[in-house]
Amino acid sequence: MESALSSIVAEVQRNPGAALCIIAGALFALFLLIIALFVRQSQMARRQARLLRGADGASLERMLQEQGDYREAFERQIGQALHTGDSNASQLQNCFQRMGIVRYDAFPDVGGEQSFSVALLDMQGNGLILSGLHSRHDVRIYAKPLSGGVSPVTLTEEERQAIASAKAGGPDLLKTDKTMRTSSRR
Repeated sequence: MESALSSIVAEVQRNPGAALCIIAGALFALFLLIIALFVRQSQMARRQARLLRGADGASLERMLQEQGDYREAFERQIGQALHTGDSNASQLQNCFQRMGIVRYDAFPDVGGEQSFSVALLDMQGNGLILSGLHSRHDVRIYAKPLSGGVSPVTLTEEERQAIASAKAGGPDLLKTDKTMRTSSRR
């Protein structure tokens, strides 16, 4: 290594003009390399500025922060909606959800099946049964409590049919079903 260095020094001493041209060429090449790197760095800086600037000139950092805030707000709203849905579902268990109705002739001298029994039940079978008895002179309506689909008061056959219909999902009120109607006396 020392001999190579000493031979270069000897050559520079013999021909200093050529050495100066070589050094000037190397400096010029380095200068061109520096300019090329500067141009490339400027292009990258412009690209980065465009990327970090939003459509309205806002910064990418601010946009990301806003998106994070929106996400947190949505998560809170979803949590509240789930809680409300669970609360509503538990409250709906106690609402009347099933209905059964039976129309009939309560008395032999009155036609048109104007008398009725309606069972209104929640999901546990709790609720009430309303019976309306139509006669030529008046209408009487009776209410009986239901707990688990059973009443402490004696039920008529029509009332039992209305309860069975409610437990089965209720009648199709748009079609006349002969199984819903009976012709019996009270």
